[in-house]
Amino acid sequence: MMIRLFLRQVSLFLLLLAGLNFALFFLIRGFYIKDYDQVDLDYSEYLLADSHGTPLGDFTEIHKVHNFSDQSDSYLDMERKLRFLIRNTAVKKIYLSVDDHTLSPVRDKQNNLDRSSYYADKADFSGYQEYLYEKYLRYYCVFLNDRYSLVIKNFIQNELFAFSKWGGVRSKSSWEDLSAMEQTEISLDRIDHYFEYPAPSAKMTDSLNRIIAICKANKIELIGLRFPLSRAYVNILKNESFDSDSILKSNHLPIIDFDSLFLEQDEMFRDMDHLDKDGGEKFARILFNSLK
Repeated sequence: MMIRLFLRQVSLFLLLLAGLNFALFFLIRGFYIKDYDQVDLDYSEYLLADSHGTPLGDFTEIHKVHNFSDQSDSYLDMERKLRFLIRNTAVKKIYLSVDDHTLSPVRDKQNNLDRSSYYADKADFSGYQEYLYEKYLRYYCVFLNDRYSLVIKNFIQNELFAFSKWGGVRSKSSWEDLSAMEQTEISLDRIDHYFEYPAPSAKMTDSLNRIIAICKANKIELIGLRFPLSRAYVNILKNESFDSDSILKSNHLPIIDFDSLFLEQDEMFRDMDHLDKDGGEKFARILFNSLK
């Protein structure tokens, strides 16, 4: 009798836990996973980049290139996406971000490995146990993913209380409206963040080398791409770089360098090194027209 009661209580607890996990995952899917698991496989050319590629939005599709970029994507995430594309469609060309920061050790932790596991296959993991954990348990079980708790916290802070009588509506000044001092301070913070360590990440370097090898093995044309930067950021950045583009150059692969494209056009940027929507549209047009 006691055993039956215990089993009933355990079953009820597990049922409630599963219900809570379902509700929280629904929230996570809406505010974190969102469209990350969406890709159009009807293209033969793809752009793989981090947040620097996202302002180009769907404007790349005018030029028959699917934008497969996402906030905080690391080379490990891009590698998973590349392998997924090869398994599911005929890929002919990849445009790959090779900016100064893309080999930063910061990317060892600041990445999308919990989300990009959606694109991974059993062959992408060292063992079946790791595959099950990363592909399914950590992806779908909210309680096994530490980052999900941060997403929920941010949702509560930024969404539920965004219009509260205490905080009001949050607003941000556009990059062109900031003073030179403000632009300098923000740029310094970004540089300190990405270039805290003197050497590039071994994990990211290995992944970039694998991306190159995968493209060669599958006869995919690989083109490195450097995104536009603002004048304030370039002036402070100077020679700070982890030189991801040099790895492509050593493999005799082309680099398209648009670092200085909008140096005198702050209105094209939403911050020191990210274009806004208008800047993304204009850059997409310039980029792909230059390849014709």
